[in-house]
Amino acid sequence: MKYYFLFLFFLIFTFPSLAQLSKDDFWNAEIENSSDIVKPYLLSTHPLGIYISRLHHNFNVRSPDKYSFSFDVSSGNVVLPYVKSYELTNPEDREASENLPWYNREYAFNLNQVPSKIKEFSADGVIRSYRFTFTLPITTYHELNFSLRANSLDRGKYPFSVFTSDASIEWFHRNIAGGKDPFSRYHYGINKAGIAYKDENGKVITMNNNDFIIPGIDINYNFYPKLEMNKKHHIYLNFGAQLGINTSKYNPSTDLGISSSILKKMIFKDKNILSFGFSAGALRQHFIEYGDRVNISNQKFLYSFEGLVNYQVKLKNSNRISYSINYNFQSAYNNKKDADYLVLTGERVKTHWQTALSHLYEDLEGWNFMCTYSTKRFSYFVYLREDIKVDNAPDLQTGIGVKMSIKKS
Repeated sequence: MKYYFLFLFFLIFTFPSLAQLSKDDFWNAEIENSSDIVKPYLLSTHPLGIYISRLHHNFNVRSPDKYSFSFDVSSGNVVLPYVKSYELTNPEDREASENLPWYNREYAFNLNQVPSKIKEFSADGVIRSYRFTFTLPITTYHELNFSLRANSLDRGKYPFSVFTSDASIEWFHRNIAGGKDPFSRYHYGINKAGIAYKDENGKVITMNNNDFIIPGIDINYNFYPKLEMNKKHHIYLNFGAQLGINTSKYNPSTDLGISSSILKKMIFKDKNILSFGFSAGALRQHFIEYGDRVNISNQKFLYSFEGLVNYQVKLKNSNRISYSINYNFQSAYNNKKDADYLVLTGERVKTHWQTALSHLYEDLEGWNFMCTYSTKRFSYFVYLREDIKVDNAPDLQTGIGVKMSIKKS
């Protein structure tokens, strides 16, 4: 992973020979007038993360000159069989647990009597994310956008889950990679839907088949400074702030986040644009609290990072088609050090039977592959997300959407 970041850093800042290609005024204008990168809402349909206002990183280089509306829908297949965890509270028990392999700790303690904080979690089904966004340009350098977050849960049957159904994913495992039932879908039963999470205080999150929720609204402000390196080197910066208002009964709170991105653009064949970008940010959870909530995450801050490579092709009719690879990283929902003395119990069917709770103490990673077709007013996009570092939350995710621009009067 670190080599990927270093490679992108090298490409952005050590390509003087390619940068020289853009010195001509015509090529400068071609880059300046190229359409922005249309990036859908790529965050995972995580069964707990959907209740949090996570950062959506921005790789635009200027505020648009038109109002725009976008709507995207994504579907992610989640399979997290039931696991129960005991976070030991006695210092002597913790020390004993730390000296044992995690998979042997269950047999070393009388879990009915040992002092501990107990959590339970299971999730299965296809979680769908619906996001409606309105972008309001203020000036060339400032913009606001407003996003409504919504989610649903279902069993992922055809024809609504062609790629993310249990049957499709298991067909891939059996015939291409992974082997027979590597994640125990058939053992527990395919085409099921349900989420059940209990925190250490006994508070519960539940979601059943065909449930629909609106967990929150996000308000984002973006600033695009005008710098000398914009025209000289085609390197751009932006800064963003996010106010996430969580409206669900499980997490009544407001989150506050900040982020910043850097993007390098280069031109090929007089018209095609190659872009490389980095973005990093931090989200302060529960900046404001206004009710009892379920303890979804014990981290005060969630940190995130994204890397992006985008190649935009200008077609004969002046429309554009773009191909992108995006890497997304998010810090763990729970403190990693707590896992040192965590005792996990569950049905040991496969080698990763413990994933439902163990992955909450690990950083999350995902790769997205996107394709966008843009006309003067509309952009249509599709993407596929895969968790190369397996946590199955979600296992596979696909998305589709449209963006429409309306010229200001």
